[in-house]
Amino acid sequence: MRILFIADHLKFGGAERHLVAVATGLAALGNEVAVAYMKPHDELVSELTEGGVAKVICCNSRGGIDLAAIHRLALLIQNFRPTLLVATLQYSLMLTVLARFWTRRHTPLLFVCHSMEHVQRARSDRIRFAVYRQFYRRAEHVVFVSALQRTYFQELGVHPRSDEVIHNGIDLDRFSAATVASASCELRRKLGFADSDLVIGMCAGFREEKRQVDLLEALRQLRDGGFPAKALLVGDGVMRAQIEVRRDALGLQDAVVLCGFQQDVRPYVAACDVMALTSHAETFPIATLEYMALGKPLVASNVGGLSEQVNDGHNGLLYPAGDIDALVGCLKQLSDSAVRQSFGRIARQHVVARFSLPAMIERFRATCVSLAAQVRQP
Repeated sequence: MRILFIADHLKFGGAERHLVAVATGLAALGNEVAVAYMKPHDELVSELTEGGVAKVICCNSRGGIDLAAIHRLALLIQNFRPTLLVATLQYSLMLTVLARFWTRRHTPLLFVCHSMEHVQRARSDRIRFAVYRQFYRRAEHVVFVSALQRTYFQELGVHPRSDEVIHNGIDLDRFSAATVASASCELRRKLGFADSDLVIGMCAGFREEKRQVDLLEALRQLRDGGFPAKALLVGDGVMRAQIEVRRDALGLQDAVVLCGFQQDVRPYVAACDVMALTSHAETFPIATLEYMALGKPLVASNVGGLSEQVNDGHNGLLYPAGDIDALVGCLKQLSDSAVRQSFGRIARQHVVARFSLPAMIERFRATCVSLAAQVRQP
């Protein structure tokens, strides 16, 4: 097959990392794969080319219905002559539908949906979604990344022509504790953590919905209760200043380490005792699967498809988003090293059994083969 993926941009992010995994996975199976990205953010280009993607091309969209960008994408479709188009976010879906119409070719279109609550969060989001939802049925098939996400869109009245759920998968060999054991021990010492410290980690962009400040509030309560807890926050973004202000207001300057953005988070995760996700909105995060694959006990807010990843009390702990007391209670349960080891071991086993990268790639391969059979010559 010749498969053309279309993305909004190639910044570091969950949807973009998912694109890299699927595109390079399908290329490794002998398919000719190309990637077009609308906006000129190219941080992930090298991963795509090193992973066997034949072409990576920017369409230089300025946002909105950019006719020049649509024309560039249409020319790429005409020249590459893909047997299948794969759009990976709502904006790229819209532009792909318009570019396909321009080419007068009916190349089958697969849309991988990574959105959920944020499509309705603010008035501007609702206005954009009122436009984007018109394009869902223009795709021959929609892949949702969680069952709860599919139900959410059904309740909004979005009914694709056909759809399925394919859960995210991760590279279990790469996300193995043994691969970063020595680096993580050295990093923990370098960051100033003692063996007796309960280090709680979180890797996420510093955005409002990620709510790192909830973890800071919980950390203050833990330390006031006599627990030697500290936090390691990996990431950066627009909320950094607010996070720093709240850290200082809580008197946590010596208990919180901000590491900034890290391209390889594995040593940082492995250096922690517990991993947390305190988001107030998620879809089906890859990061939490990576935490569990590295054998780390997980405390996560029960949002999005987290309940499809975490069997509460078995391979992790879930709490109601925004409930700081409940978050503190979960973290207290994991202050015991034996409990942490048990949860971490079961978490790794759970990810191996249900969320491997090869299993995800095979599901996408089968779907692509089925859709490619619908190709009609112009």
